[in-house]
Amino acid sequence: MEIGWLSLIPVLLAIILAFTIKDVFISLLAGILVSGIILDFKTKSLFLGVNSIYKVFQDDYAVKAILFCLMIGAFVYVIEASGGVKGMVEYLTKKRQVVKSQKGAQLIAYLIGMLMFIDGTSSIIITGVTARPLFDHFDVSRKKLAYITDSTSAPIAWLVPFNGAGAFLIAMIGAQISAGTIDVDPMETIISTIPFQLYGILSILIVGIVILFGKGGAKGKDVVNNNQSDNISADTVYEGKYEPKIKNLLVPIILLVGSIISIMVITGDGSTSIYLGVFITLFLTGVYYVIQGVTSLKSYSEWAVKGMSNYLGVTMILALAFAFSNLVSELGTGAYIASISGNVNPVFIPVMVFILGAIMSFATGTSGGTVGILIPIVFPMAVSLNVPIPLVLGAIISGGLFGDHCSPISDSTILSSMVAEVKVMDHVATQIPYALIAAALSCVGFLILGVVV
Repeated sequence: MEIGWLSLIPVLLAIILAFTIKDVFISLLAGILVSGIILDFKTKSLFLGVNSIYKVFQDDYAVKAILFCLMIGAFVYVIEASGGVKGMVEYLTKKRQVVKSQKGAQLIAYLIGMLMFIDGTSSIIITGVTARPLFDHFDVSRKKLAYITDSTSAPIAWLVPFNGAGAFLIAMIGAQISAGTIDVDPMETIISTIPFQLYGILSILIVGIVILFGKGGAKGKDVVNNNQSDNISADTVYEGKYEPKIKNLLVPIILLVGSIISIMVITGDGSTSIYLGVFITLFLTGVYYVIQGVTSLKSYSEWAVKGMSNYLGVTMILALAFAFSNLVSELGTGAYIASISGNVNPVFIPVMVFILGAIMSFATGTSGGTVGILIPIVFPMAVSLNVPIPLVLGAIISGGLFGDHCSPISDSTILSSMVAEVKVMDHVATQIPYALIAAALSCVGFLILGVVV
């Protein structure tokens, strides 16, 4: 049985349900069940869809990501319980008056996102955790926070070659060199690709423009009325010596960033560095708080467990997203979409590759998967038609980023929603207009580059 166009049905179902019923959990589950039925018919098996959920926990990367999300829930809770969050807000707004407005709070998030180039996932978490109390203090929409963290994570990560994304690209380009398709220096090619990553560059610029020239970010239902950072009470919420101290947030943040970067340098493994980094940070933060007398070891462990439980729902959604992504890969959805693209005039190849990548990444929810599928398909075509490799690679990455931003089944979309504590579909609805503007401008840009490069 040839799957072919049938591979599109689960993806379309999941996306349509996500936008209509606005429940990502049910949407993903429906996509998983339908994917499983199709694969059952093909392989003459039973319950492949349902079984794909538990098989997620057999994949090292997925398990690390899921545990990472739970531990981030613990991390967020303990720095709030220690008074670190309130301490940072008081320091930046009252003592030093570094942040004085809604615009200032957004610029802090923007700058942190720009600096956290080592990895897209850690960028989302660190930016969100650091900036969220400031957004609450100045009544800035949490949806705006999700938009800023999402739009300064993956785009920055793909632009900088000295990180996990760069290592992935080196491996993919190296495979094409080994196959005899191209004869280039991988790092030089990646660096040459930077100016052609139009969608990522435009997304970052649009965020800055929205912050600088927007109307603040607090409108109607978007206003965060229940300022959590101001409502923390040592008597009613937490057990321990609750005192607003910025060091109770800064020390854990420094530990987190330092651990992730150090382990990344040592191992070269992005998923391992993130997972181990937050684990080490939680342990050392507990030691730091106990030594200070902020809390006891018993209370600290209770804080951590409570924080994990707060993130259980979104972690379940992430697990379903991994299961669905694996099924979509088995169905060959991405390859099928690529196979029906047809032959095009060399002038139109960059824009066609971008559009194809955007469709694939929206359908599969992954930029890395899209890049991995398209490179071996597009590179031979580009070489035969004499289209510059850096240009088509920039178009591939740009297309992958679009779906990474807009798809409700994207892990970046889910994580950005998680750290901002907003519904996934609310974040999607907020981000799509800006993403479409960047995509439209990218199409024009790739059309022009197809002619002049």
